[in-house]
Order: sequence, then structure tokens, then C-alpha cells
Amino acid sequence: MSGMTFFSLFLVAVLLSQVSTQGGISSCCLKISRTQVHRDFLKKYYVQYPPSCSKHAVVFTTIKNVRICANPNSLWTLTSMAYLDGKNWQNATKI
Repeated sequence: MSGMTFFSLFLVAVLLSQVSTQGGISSCCLKISRTQVHRDFLKKYYVQYPPSCSKHAVVFTTIKNVRICANPNSLWTLTSMAYLDGKNWQNATKI
């Protein structure tokens, strides 16, 4: 195998591992939803930022594994994030 082919394969492997580590391109929110569910139905969240994804959004996952892409500046989003942070903090201190 030539050096250039090996280098190309190595580069592709590194890029694929980074995409899979970050949740992949397909997990990016393309639009913000106005859906608001009761916070007891939320399981976790993460924040996506450009340039990895085209929109800045907070992605909530419900207990039924439904993803909700929320506006990071809305009051519902901020209070839901704080609720989950507090819930996760309490669970961590019980260990």
C-alpha cells in the first residue's frame, strides 16, 4: 500500500471517529421546534453549536427517546435545563 493511500485511509478514519463521537451530522437540529413538554417527561439534553451544526439549539431527549430541538434563549428551555441539571446533581450525590 502506498504512503498516500495509507494516509488517506487514516484521515478518513479519524474524521469518521470524530463525527460518531459528536453524535454525527444526522443528529443536528435543522429547525427549532415550539414543542414544550412537561419537564418530568424530559430525560437529558445537550447543546449544539455552529459550526458543528448549522443552528445553535438545545436538544432535549424525552423518556420515550423523542428529540426536541429548542431555542436556547427561551424561558422554557432555560428552566428545563436547570431542572435537569438539578435532578442530575441530586442523582450524582446519592452514589
